[in-house]
Amino acid sequence: MKADTKRIKNLAESLAALLEREQHANQASISSLLDAVETLRSETADRRLLYLTAQLKTLRERVDLLTEMARRDFLAKIGREADELAQDASDGRVARVLIAAVSNKTHSYTDFCETLLDSLIEVTGAERGFVLFYLPESTEAEVVAARNFQTRNLSLEEYDFSRTLLREVLQRDRPLFLEDASQDSTYSREASVIKFEIKSIIAAPLRQEGRAIGALYLENNSHPCAFDERDPQILEVVAEFMVFYLHHAHLLPATFERDSRVFLDASRASKEIVGRDPKVLSLLEVVNRIADSPATVLVEGETGTGKELVARALHYQSARRDRPFVAINCAAIPDNLLESELFGHEKGAFTGAAGRYIGRIEQGDGGTVFLDEVSELAYPLQAKLLRFLQSNEFDRLGGSRTIRVDVRVVAATSKDLKALTQAGKFQEALFYRLNVIPVRIPALRERKGDISLLIDFFLHKFSGVYGKPVRMEREVRERLKEYGFPGNVRELENLIHRLVALATGDAIRIGDLPVEILQTRAARVSLQTDPLAGILDAPLADFEELRLRKQQIRRVLADQELALVERAIQEADGNLTLAATRLGVHRITLHKMLRRAKGSDN
Repeated sequence: MKADTKRIKNLAESLAALLEREQHANQASISSLLDAVETLRSETADRRLLYLTAQLKTLRERVDLLTEMARRDFLAKIGREADELAQDASDGRVARVLIAAVSNKTHSYTDFCETLLDSLIEVTGAERGFVLFYLPESTEAEVVAARNFQTRNLSLEEYDFSRTLLREVLQRDRPLFLEDASQDSTYSREASVIKFEIKSIIAAPLRQEGRAIGALYLENNSHPCAFDERDPQILEVVAEFMVFYLHHAHLLPATFERDSRVFLDASRASKEIVGRDPKVLSLLEVVNRIADSPATVLVEGETGTGKELVARALHYQSARRDRPFVAINCAAIPDNLLESELFGHEKGAFTGAAGRYIGRIEQGDGGTVFLDEVSELAYPLQAKLLRFLQSNEFDRLGGSRTIRVDVRVVAATSKDLKALTQAGKFQEALFYRLNVIPVRIPALRERKGDISLLIDFFLHKFSGVYGKPVRMEREVRERLKEYGFPGNVRELENLIHRLVALATGDAIRIGDLPVEILQTRAARVSLQTDPLAGILDAPLADFEELRLRKQQIRRVLADQELALVERAIQEADGNLTLAATRLGVHRITLHKMLRRAKGSDN
């Protein structure tokens, strides 16, 4: 079986090497053209610039075409080789799995993994299983394909024991084989083993460049010793080929969906919150102090500041870390479905309710429920949420039995809930019930000193994902520090991800930045036109001139303060509380600034 796999791998490696050489040669040509374009950019040679740009586009099209042709041929030859192995392999089960996987004409890693998983379940006699990918830098993981599990949400209870085993598989980087978990001295007392009557299990790590990046997991709970001694070897061989195939077919996942990821190492949760600014350090200190508190937490902050990261840190640093973390985006679910999604429903509760559905809050029993954008909850549903928060009890839609669960609720909002309460759009009692422990996350523009630190963090993360070390030139860093980042840390993360993914060399250069960031410098203060520069231009003659200049400077600064305040109020649609938050001052201070500006006009 090992020899058979080696034949496939040798063929694939030779084809992949050829493809890589062609890509590198063409990338070198593109790089030289780019250098020429950069040289001409400093001149005003528009025709030559247009000509070179056209050449560059043509070359890129050729590279894309050649790459696609080589890739198709590469995958087709692997399929033919696997087909031949089916004729003479000592254990034809490996060949059957590989043939099914590579015969699937897919451009999606999820389709490929699902096909492969179905074949593995069929040849091993497993009842259910899943494929998981893992980011070692952050220890985040996500189930990308699952069969006969209720969901792919790794944080839910049905995955409890799987998470325990996978931590061991990924940390030790070696396969695991349990003939009967219920009789195993190490695992037999696990609550989930007893509850779900878990028996036979095999799992194998997915490895790339000497490190674990995921795992294959199979279960059979009908009877012990369901797998024979060859099944773990089959899983190992398939795991090795799977990573090789996905890598060279450019199908390995780069990032994870926000709602489905889970930390397999709880100690790393807070390390995802990157920063040395005093506001960030204070935030981390608060998270540390309240992690084990049962009190409801309200996380406030603009879009993209990392509210879910704070919620996850609160969960994974608490005693609930081994229980579910259930994230619910209240803004992403239609109002008519949200009550059912939160609290569940019984069969026949409404048209289309074909069976009982366990709601997300009930799925989080024993763990943490994260209500993202809680301000978007429909007003009538706010009353039901308030009742639940007060009693930990609720009724499913169409149900007659009151259900009690133990969950810790963390809510988040990018809007001013107090202002919404005053406007009658959010229930006052619910606001105070959510706002037991308020936590505010600063916007990125309030901690610009952390931008360089975040750049390094994301460069390291995505360089690891794409397997290519990429650095950033100093000029690019300086330009990013000047940019306002209205989308906050998420915008910066997505930008670095894009820059690394598209990088043709080992460095990110100024020309790689998008237009909106390149234009930032145009908005900088000009010493020739700034009024303060005019006031301070000539040397002082005497103290009387100094007094007059002080008055002029105060007037200029007052005008600039008023302009800044008016712009913040306009961007906040007239909401003074939100404007004050964005300016980093108290609402009362903002009122004083407005009165002061009006007084100076009189």
